Amino acid sequence: MKQIDSFNIARLHTQEDYNFHTRVRDLAQETLTLESDKAMIDSYQANVEGLDAALKRSDKNSYTAALNQADSVADRRWSTSYAYVKAMAEHPNAEMAEAAAKLVAIFQKYGILTTMGFDEEYGRYANLLQDLAALPQETKEMLQFEPWLDAMDFAVAQFQELRKEKIKEDSTRVVGQVKDARLAADNGFKALVQRVNALVIVNGEAPYTAFIDQLNVMIADAQAMIASRSTKSAKAKEEEETE
Repeated sequence: MKQIDSFNIARLHTQEDYNFHTRVRDLAQETLTLESDKAMIDSYQANVEGLDAALKRSDKNSYTAALNQADSVADRRWSTSYAYVKAMAEHPNAEMAEAAAKLVAIFQKYGILTTMGFDEEYGRYANLLQDLAALPQETKEMLQFEPWLDAMDFAVAQFQELRKEKIKEDSTRVVGQVKDARLAADNGFKALVQRVNALVIVNGEAPYTAFIDQLNVMIADAQAMIASRSTKSAKAKEEEETE
């Protein structure tokens, strides 16, 4: 008697899990054509849609827009401050020009921050601000640079605070929603498997042959992928320990 093979779906990574569920759903809708099967297919479909919605929400965050705006402000503060010291390096007063040239060199040391990803940009930005803050007070006063430095400091602090809140939201609300939705989808798959295996006894193999045969191939492919990943992980760990 045909039966769906046992499969520990929890071993799939989240995106693999979602892809597997969508394929099973499509297969069920295509091959399980008895009117009495419609309710279980619809129930499973609702689980898959719930996981899809949760994954889409995980790409969004209530702080994203504000964070991007804060980054734009910090970029603009850097750009205008850099432009200011470059202009001051051409000052008719030789002493002021020389002092400004030193600031230009400090800016240039850290590269064009606005072309970098967040991690690199704000790591370099922090170092830049430290170097600028360490300048002699008389230099900053002579060039009237303190308002520029304060503006950059404030912009970076605003960005970092928003980024901290964004990370906090990602790690709690959204991650929890995906976890719950995945559990519901996985349980929906298990319920579908149990019901189909039971219905084979009630209705015979014929209405479920195509579904079971194709699903077992999908399960075998997924198990092979998991086994391969485990082998590679074990090998990498072994090589790391022997180094």
